[in-house]
Amino acid sequence: MILHLVNFRWKEDVSPEDVAHLCEELASFRQEVDCLVGYHFGPDLGLRQGNADFGIAALVASSEALDSYLEHPAHHELVGKVLGPMIASRQAVQIEVAQPLTGT
Repeated sequence: MILHLVNFRWKEDVSPEDVAHLCEELASFRQEVDCLVGYHFGPDLGLRQGNADFGIAALVASSEALDSYLEHPAHHELVGKVLGPMIASRQAVQIEVAQPLTGT
C-alpha cells in the first residue's frame, strides 16, 4: 500500500470559511473516487510551531491506484477550482505502508 501525504501553507487571504468549504468539497470528493482505501484531511491542530496549515493523507493499494487518484477528473476539478487558489506552498511524499489506516 502507498500513503500519499501532502501538506499546504495557505495564502494570507485564506479564511476559515474557505477552509470549511474545502473540507466539504474533500468529503464529497472522497465519495467520487473509488481507488482510495483510506482518506483523511484537515487543518493543522496547532500543536507544534512551524507546521503547515492543512494536510491530506490518501491511502491507495498501488502506484497505479495513486495515478488513478491523482489523474481523476474530480481531483483536477477540486484542485483547479477550490484548492489551487488557496495554496501558497505544497509538499508531498509517498511512503509504503503495510497496514491500511482505519476509517475514511
